[in-house]
Amino acid sequence: MTHTPTTEGDLLRAELAALGRHAFLGGDRGVTYLIMAVDPAAPDDETAAYGVPHILMYAGEQADRPAFDHHEPWSAHLHGSDGDYVATIFDGSPTPLDAAADAALCARVVIAWLRNYLGNFPPRPKRFCTSN
Repeated sequence: MTHTPTTEGDLLRAELAALGRHAFLGGDRGVTYLIMAVDPAAPDDETAAYGVPHILMYAGEQADRPAFDHHEPWSAHLHGSDGDYVATIFDGSPTPLDAAADAALCARVVIAWLRNYLGNFPPRPKRFCTSN
């Protein structure tokens, strides 16, 4: 059995989920990132996030890089529903952090920005796996 290492994106997704938001791994021309709709009431799926204002979060060019190989800080950027860049929300830690600490910092800054922008919002319900 092959063990797949935890990625930088896995860490940030977990931090965001703990704060009540879901993000999805996306990619374009070899660059991978996390994407999250700005509106907490938007459909909870990656495809829907592209057609509404959304946040793209990057760890360099590879959000799916193994966390043990973390060397580029997370950044987060607001994009409009047309995909055009609007603003930088988080431009990375001013000091180098390990992967877990960097993910936690990025998540806190993004959620704080969202709360300031949108007001307080309830967390999404936790996902449950069901089997037939």
